[in-house]
Amino acid sequence: MMKRKEKVNWTFMKIVLLVGLIVYAICLFGPVIWGVITSFKGQADFRINVIGLPKEWVWNYSQILEKFVVQIFTDVGTVEVGMGEMLMNSVLYAVGCAFFSALIPCITSYLCARYDYFLSRVIYTIVIVAMILPIVGSLPSEIRVARAIGSYDHIWGMWLFKANFLGLYFIVFYNHFKSIPQTYAEAAKIDGAGNWDILLKIMLPLARNTFFTVMLIRFIEFWNDYQTPLVYLPTKPTISLGVYHMAYTTINELSTVPMRMSAAVIAITPILILFLSFHKRLLGNLTVGGIKG
Repeated sequence: MMKRKEKVNWTFMKIVLLVGLIVYAICLFGPVIWGVITSFKGQADFRINVIGLPKEWVWNYSQILEKFVVQIFTDVGTVEVGMGEMLMNSVLYAVGCAFFSALIPCITSYLCARYDYFLSRVIYTIVIVAMILPIVGSLPSEIRVARAIGSYDHIWGMWLFKANFLGLYFIVFYNHFKSIPQTYAEAAKIDGAGNWDILLKIMLPLARNTFFTVMLIRFIEFWNDYQTPLVYLPTKPTISLGVYHMAYTTINELSTVPMRMSAAVIAITPILILFLSFHKRLLGNLTVGGIKG
């Protein structure tokens, strides 16, 4: 039998919330749609037609990929980095940093949640204190440490710097592992599993949805980050740093609004593809099965 559709009881407050959500969605997606449309315009068309559809659709992306370069000043001279290399640097930087910045809090929070020792409580306290107290003026010392250990201007060095357990996601993983019944680990120990087996074969698979959700959020953060590569990766610019340089480019063909919108669309396309491909899996509820007797 088909279920009868329930009637929505519209109230004044529901109507106000619906209107607010519609306005919010327009404000959120309106600039994105405008940027995509503008990226297909010529400069002359854009000057007389700022909002409407292009009179003639122009493929600006080939010029961006072919002509746009960032001038990098090194000890041996000036080096030009093209859009293709910036895309590769972005993938390596964002994926690596997202993975390690999700993995380390995940493992550390598991140890603190499952092993109630004095050190576990100390680590938990350190995380809370680090979230409360603002850390100001640490950039010079961080650069000095990076140079001292040889990680400065290396993408793997950024992986190392982002592999820490401090921050909100430690609390997210901690509460997740606390909510998993201890009987899972006890049943595995009865079957002869060791601590590593419990972690790798039981706990981490149970946390995979949370892990990939955190990794997705972190990936978006690192993909859009241009300040860290600007400071720590002077010879390896990312695509977000390239879009930042688009505002100051002296190449006449590329210093127009349609060209800048084309570069911005190139930068956001991987994020949209990733989210549309994995949003159901990453945002789905975690289902935990029972334990067999």
